Amino acid sequence: MVSTKRVILANGSRLLREMLHHVINKAEHLEVVQEVPDRDKLPLAIERFDPEWVIVSFPVKEDEPNWTNVYLQVYPSVRFVFIFPDQNHIKMKWQPSYEEVFPDLSLKDFIHILEKDLQHT
Repeated sequence: MVSTKRVILANGSRLLREMLHHVINKAEHLEVVQEVPDRDKLPLAIERFDPEWVIVSFPVKEDEPNWTNVYLQVYPSVRFVFIFPDQNHIKMKWQPSYEEVFPDLSLKDFIHILEKDLQHT
């Protein structure tokens, strides 16, 4: 049985946040529990809502910053999705050291991955 997964949308792009919120709300087993436009407020949101997923997008031409590894250590039960709009791929990471890059992932496949009951391996 697939349970409903809690999602936090954490990025500065209001347009992307609204688009993801709309798509995720249509998914049967996903629920956006919080939108966090300011990264500094992300720890409080994670502690309050205990999400399965945190989706973070980065501005154009920005690589994954160092703070992401800190968050992975502090919140080992949370799975992170990093969206790189200018590079046309997403990266999924969680503890202890799982990382996978998905180039050219369709929206349907993206939602399917978020809905799956994945193990923290």
